[in-house]
Amino acid sequence: MKAGACKASALAPNIDATEFAVFYGFVVIRSKLEPIMHQRYTRTAIILHWLSAAVMIFMLFVSEDLIKVPRGSSLAGWEPSAHVSFGLVVLLLAVCRLLWRAGHPAPALPVGMPRWQILASHVTHAAFYVLMIGIPVLGLLAIVPYGAERTDVEQVMFFKLFPVAFLPNLGEWSAELHELFAKLAQILIFVHVAAALKHQFWDKDGLLSRMRPL
Repeated sequence: MKAGACKASALAPNIDATEFAVFYGFVVIRSKLEPIMHQRYTRTAIILHWLSAAVMIFMLFVSEDLIKVPRGSSLAGWEPSAHVSFGLVVLLLAVCRLLWRAGHPAPALPVGMPRWQILASHVTHAAFYVLMIGIPVLGLLAIVPYGAERTDVEQVMFFKLFPVAFLPNLGEWSAELHELFAKLAQILIFVHVAAALKHQFWDKDGLLSRMRPL
């Protein structure tokens, strides 16, 4: 404490007692926050996270209507291909994140974080990866029986590069499970955002700063 006070005093020799107290308090608070602020994900992990978040939110809350085509109608429009293409982008981003995470572990959680919150954090992140991989894969399975009741399913392509209806027809269960997983992902996003806001404004433990884009 004395060494810290001397250092703070040396940095601010021409201030009165009140100003010195404020200045010294700032130095102490900053010294305690710096270890938290420096425990951040890598820049690549942060970019992949926010790209995944943006595409996932678009897919779950906006893109669903793009794939809705009446029975007997054509799937040749841009909408079904856009839905499937961005769905596969989610899958590719999830794979990239897992590969990057394998060589770049996540920063430590805040000291003193309750054990149940640590467990909840791990479960939530694992669930996100399962959903980010499971939803697109189920979507690929679902497009085949979906296209069997419509025309031009071969025109549904991944960004006009290749057709996506190449898997066997395993039945309608894939579409039902695809929709269920999407609903679960919507709920999980709200829970994840609420938890992040709680840590930022209630706990004030610096957890959100680990994934701050700037």
